[in-house]
Amino acid sequence: MRFVSARRALPVSLASAAVLALGMMPGIANAAPKGEVGEQCSGPRIEGAGSTFQAPLQFIWTGVNSEKGNEKLKTGYDHSKSKDACSGTQGTKAKPEVYYNQEEQFRGSGACLRAFGEGTTEFGEEKTVDGQKLKFPDLNKFPECSTDEAPKQSVKEGYEKFVDKVAGFEGGKGEAIESLPVAQGAEAIIVHLPKGCLASSEIKTPTGKKEKLGRLALDREVIEEIYRGKIKTWAQAMEKQGTDGDDHLECPEGGLEKRIRPVVRADKSGTTHIFKAFLLQVYSGTFPAEEFKEVNKGENPCKGEGELQKGAIVSWAQVSEGCENQRWPEEAEVLRPVETGNPGVINEVHKTESSIGYADLAVAQERGFFSNKGEGGENEKGEQNEQFWAVVQDSAKTGKTETFSDPQTKGDIEKAEESNCKDTKYVAAKGEKFPPESTRDDWSKVKGEDVSKTYAICGVTYVLAPRQMWYFLEPYKITEAESLKIATSVHDFLDFVTAKTGGQDELKKSDYEALPKAVQEEDAVGAEEIGNKEA
Repeated sequence: MRFVSARRALPVSLASAAVLALGMMPGIANAAPKGEVGEQCSGPRIEGAGSTFQAPLQFIWTGVNSEKGNEKLKTGYDHSKSKDACSGTQGTKAKPEVYYNQEEQFRGSGACLRAFGEGTTEFGEEKTVDGQKLKFPDLNKFPECSTDEAPKQSVKEGYEKFVDKVAGFEGGKGEAIESLPVAQGAEAIIVHLPKGCLASSEIKTPTGKKEKLGRLALDREVIEEIYRGKIKTWAQAMEKQGTDGDDHLECPEGGLEKRIRPVVRADKSGTTHIFKAFLLQVYSGTFPAEEFKEVNKGENPCKGEGELQKGAIVSWAQVSEGCENQRWPEEAEVLRPVETGNPGVINEVHKTESSIGYADLAVAQERGFFSNKGEGGENEKGEQNEQFWAVVQDSAKTGKTETFSDPQTKGDIEKAEESNCKDTKYVAAKGEKFPPESTRDDWSKVKGEDVSKTYAICGVTYVLAPRQMWYFLEPYKITEAESLKIATSVHDFLDFVTAKTGGQDELKKSDYEALPKAVQEEDAVGAEEIGNKEA
């Protein structure tokens, strides 16, 4: 596959790193024409940023370790001997580097979506093209970007109108954003019990085996009611689960009455989007929403159109996407860390007794706080009793004993395996089929079903890429030759990460899971569409 990246010629952002986890497969209808790129490995260094949910995978694919600064690993694009890599033996034999930037200001799905105009009626910064002042998308930092929340239809339409105007498409049909799914991942429910409290749930696994844990097993309704503020203490949580507390949680006097502090993301987050999609399937009712001001900027990003006021009666659906993503129920009294990204939630739960949070499994594993080597008491199996990720109910209550699953295929162990998402079923918007017909369509309503044969809180993560790149040439003073070089690096990296013998092979034991075959096929076509010049 050779295609032109639809991004302006700046450091190619995280999305390039993101379109990775699928095996690209040709031949799906409804595809746009392909673009063109240069000789393999002839492009420049490219840079990505964005989704912290994707970060551990990105570091594997690019050879950069998130916990060791810029230390290079012997994995990824410029180390692999795969024919699709650029490690010095392929193509021109050059080794163009790919770097995934996770500095504070570049973290999170929200930064990616804002680059495409979400949360503002002022579409990007003002530029002059042919004497006309136009609002451009803010692509200075994110020529392409990664997100766990696909852009909703209103964002797509705003961006596509901009493209039609700049590109001179008369009555063009838009479809300017490619929402490319790249991997599946599980979200772990991480728990830090009150001091002295020890958990020891006994569960029934999907295989019918009974297992005693040094952790809590949590019902779907308990998780949702904690985040809605209906359940406020550990005693209430245990009562909701139908126990007296002794079978699941033993505490010193007063421990069960401790207030549970629900920790949430400090920034707009695709991880939050996936989690709230799960909560919505558990509870479809309404609740009063809290007042919200964006932590990073100190101002409400929803100011103006669509802004919800304090006390507005909403559902999980209304606060799961867009600029309302950071709003939570008033009664929950959520705790927001100062640090952004999944690391912010994980670090806050680790240091805060009597707290609970949600985070990408791979990042939780990477931080090491919620596995056997973390702090906390130990039972005879060596598992933690005070800090852990919970097992979660994966079946509806039908009168029989419900079953529970771990977010990782091999449970609470000290190394990465696969997310327990292989059998997750995904659904699209009501009345629409999954997957959508094209990566040019609206994927924002796609979510995993909360009742599963495996783990219940799984989601898809994406890379966003403009389908056309050439219309940025004049406004940004980028030559066509330069854009071709950038597009070549984007293509080559994506070609590697989607290759069965390249990046796909590196998905194994990464705490992620490859996408369903039907999604992989659409993703392959979407990647090849990037760079064409048609409306």
